[in-house]
Amino acid sequence: MKKLVFGLFFICASALLFAQDGDTFKGFKLGIAAHPTFGYLKINGENAKVKSDGLRAGFSYGLLGDFAFADNYTFSSGILLTTINGQSVLSNMGNDTKTIYKLQYIEIPLKLKLFTNQKNDMRFYGEVGLGNGINIGAKNDVKSSDSSIPEQKNVNISSSIAAYRGSIIIGGGAEFAISGKTKASAGLAFNNGFTNIQNTGGVTVKNAYIGLNLAVFF
Repeated sequence: MKKLVFGLFFICASALLFAQDGDTFKGFKLGIAAHPTFGYLKINGENAKVKSDGLRAGFSYGLLGDFAFADNYTFSSGILLTTINGQSVLSNMGNDTKTIYKLQYIEIPLKLKLFTNQKNDMRFYGEVGLGNGINIGAKNDVKSSDSSIPEQKNVNISSSIAAYRGSIIIGGGAEFAISGKTKASAGLAFNNGFTNIQNTGGVTVKNAYIGLNLAVFF
């Protein structure tokens, strides 16, 4: 699976670089992105004792490509390495067991970006689209409030995590002209997972995150 993912990364990155140098996409721009993520779990199922337990910080970075097909309309995609963390708590017989999920994905977003007209070297944008994630790593930490139960760290749970994660992306921000064709952008996006991230158990677990998006386009 990892060889396939890294092969896909290489192919996508090569395609983005080729598009930037070629004449096919006159409005194409290539960028690098990095942003923190604040993830959480959404839990539904028969076991009402298991609940989501707040936000966990993660990180995302990679390549972005914007393909302008009209003055203020852009198709945006890329390839990102994204860590989505979250935590749950199980209350049973007076004991609380906290589980921290640490999940890593190769993400390929497919988004439509709508821009305002530029004014004073700045323009605003809104975006909406579909997120596609391929899981490449999954671990968890388990800690009980009962001191007699040993804490577990970095337990490999890849076999119980679904290979694909689908999500709806919605966000907005601003893009700033720096010099020549170089631009920077900053914004917020909500990445809301709609597929079950677990392969096992009677409980449906989905994850979502809020990202502070920072990027530089060349």
